[in-house]
Amino acid sequence: MLSKMMAWMAALLVASSYCGVAEASASDDPPRDSRSTFPPESAIELQAALDEWAKAPHHRGVSATVVLADGAEWVSTAGIAGIEQPLRPEHLVCIASITKTMTGSVIMDLAKDGVLELDDPISRWLDQRDNIDPEITIRELLNHTNGLANYTRNPALNDQINVDTSHVFTSDELIAYVGPKSFERGVRTQYTNTSFVLLGMIASVVTDQSITELYHERLWQPQGLDEIFLPGLEEPTGPVARAWAGKRSEQEEIDPLELTSLITIGNSAFGLFSNARTVARWGRALFAGNVLGTEMRSEMLDFVPAAGNIPGESGAGLGIRRYSYLDREQWGHSGGSPLGSSLMLYDPTTGVTVAVLMNQGRGADHFALAPQLLSVVTDKTPGGHSTDR
Repeated sequence: MLSKMMAWMAALLVASSYCGVAEASASDDPPRDSRSTFPPESAIELQAALDEWAKAPHHRGVSATVVLADGAEWVSTAGIAGIEQPLRPEHLVCIASITKTMTGSVIMDLAKDGVLELDDPISRWLDQRDNIDPEITIRELLNHTNGLANYTRNPALNDQINVDTSHVFTSDELIAYVGPKSFERGVRTQYTNTSFVLLGMIASVVTDQSITELYHERLWQPQGLDEIFLPGLEEPTGPVARAWAGKRSEQEEIDPLELTSLITIGNSAFGLFSNARTVARWGRALFAGNVLGTEMRSEMLDFVPAAGNIPGESGAGLGIRRYSYLDREQWGHSGGSPLGSSLMLYDPTTGVTVAVLMNQGRGADHFALAPQLLSVVTDKTPGGHSTDR
């Protein structure tokens, strides 16, 4: 049964991009442990929305967090981690392409320090590789205007995933599956996991450190984030939830940690596991300017036209996305893989951050639930518009 499921999930991954498919002041943002209290009425309404989501027969587990502008948090879950096992806030699930916000932030932090430049060509840092245009810039990798083929679309990767389920894929191995370019760099936007594996490689070459060391030192430790890990390169930092894969009517419960070859193809593009409270705290820190500073935050928010394949998306920034829910703009990123679906939104109008993570692939409806939760705490007028508009 495991080999059958591996083959199905690998085929699904190859058939899809799975790029996963979001202004508050940084200086006066209160710390996360402020004494602010989350409004009880909103907490009740948010939980009702989660519980209603979990009632759907094709839904499994959801972990959700809402952080208000004053730092008050609501953290909760609904549904199951496995059969007769409820999903808990500490459970770690695949956050998929929300990983890109962290890999991109490592690169931009290095640019802030003057270690590299966003307009450096790949050739400055990496040796020539097949099907990789050496003139592509770091900026073009970050905003997906590079034209690179997506390695996860290569059927040969599907076959290799099933050869040895305990195999840990390296970034060099993954890049070997990149096919001929899709278009000339700079012509348009098309999401590709390839660019963020290359960014992870560049970060490692520049610093002589692994991407996990860079995540910890530059992002997670400064922000106090410790419920997150990259499978294959480090041990889990908490309990890993079961995942549900397959069609809506045929979902099967699996242990992600038994599928090493599958979960390690995500690498620095879509490989991280975490929970909603960690993802929401990360999003708030990133978009409020506490991670990159004013100049790099402005660079990050330099949007190009959206690729057009993600619900609600209206633009692509450097390692992030712009969305247009509730008749206004949000920043963040989504994620989708056979093992998990996710959406992180930061609403610059209100300073509210929302994160939802589901331990399932198809049918998660994360693009509907996250805006719904955002609406609960920001849209109070009868017309559904923010009182802060």
